[in-house]
Amino acid sequence: MANRSERIAKAAGNARSSWVLSYGDTVTLLICFFIMMITVRAGQINKVHAWVNDRLDEAAGEVQVAMDEADIEEISVSRNSKGVQITLKDPRLFEVASAQPRRTHLYQLDAVAASIQNLHIFHLHDTEHATFLKELESSGLRWQAEIRIEGHTDNMPLTRNAMYRDNWELSAARAQSIMIQLQERTGLPASIFAIGGFGEFQPIGDNTTQAGREVNRRVEIFIGASLVQSL
Repeated sequence: MANRSERIAKAAGNARSSWVLSYGDTVTLLICFFIMMITVRAGQINKVHAWVNDRLDEAAGEVQVAMDEADIEEISVSRNSKGVQITLKDPRLFEVASAQPRRTHLYQLDAVAASIQNLHIFHLHDTEHATFLKELESSGLRWQAEIRIEGHTDNMPLTRNAMYRDNWELSAARAQSIMIQLQERTGLPASIFAIGGFGEFQPIGDNTTQAGREVNRRVEIFIGASLVQSL
């Protein structure tokens, strides 16, 4: 009887060990599966990010060509983490303490408008990328391109009878003024435009010198794009 009990106990122990091993193998397989899925998804996300960056690079090239043809020294084009940056760096674009650009300088806005109104980045559904965009839309993603205008000033305080409370408010008003001008000139949807005002708080020059203050009086236009979740 003792031998029989020992055999039964041994068999039960082996069964429990087999169950533990099987459970452990299953958990390991599940972990490997989820790691594989995460890796695949990460690869897809990286692919999409690369595709978006390629579109922005193309837009930067298109804008640069147009600006080279316009040959306006007061406008520069660059590509950075915010997208395509077009800088209106003419310190005399606006009257002192005014948000309205001088009429004699409106040719600069005409040049910018001409360079961006037909960019492929705003019309991708009419290009060879239309099929890919439809695939993304079926996955719940929507292509969104935008134009953000940011105003900057120097640190000289406004006079008491100025129209605006301070440089912060003035910079936002200038950004809005440029936004309206560009939207009217390009005919692009108003919904893709946005503004920001930073006053004297993001200087790129030395505000203790005249040259530095002139550099700081600028308007930066950013063309950006991303894929967002559909509503």
